Amino acid sequence: MSSSGENQDERTGLIIMTDDECVELLESTPIGRVVFIADGSPVALPVNYRWFEDSVVFRALDGSKLHAAALESPVGFEVDRWNENDRSGASVLIKGLAAEVTDWAEKAQLEEQNVVPWAGGPWRQAWVRITPDQITGRRLG
Repeated sequence: MSSSGENQDERTGLIIMTDDECVELLESTPIGRVVFIADGSPVALPVNYRWFEDSVVFRALDGSKLHAAALESPVGFEVDRWNENDRSGASVLIKGLAAEVTDWAEKAQLEEQNVVPWAGGPWRQAWVRITPDQITGRRLG
């Protein structure tokens, strides 16, 4: 326990974030990394996303490695915030299952979330939802 009354990871000294703090970071950070296994190797790719109805949602190209690998597969998802000036930061890690969103009504709701691919290129028609099994967060400073 730190002097401020916050939980501290005994091994690393980092402050363990509350569920509310984890959600705040997920709601305020537009880009995260989805981690999955492709061709037997781990891959981490940046995606712009939304925290929507207690899950991560993002667009994917139909037939892309990411889309194919994420279908009902265990994945990781990570976001961070870093302030170089005061050397503070935070990181949230989600472990869960990814699946393609196929319900037309749910897709219509997601279209209203204004998730526009930042990388350019072809429009990503498919939606992927990561349903968390576990959410953990740590912060520094």
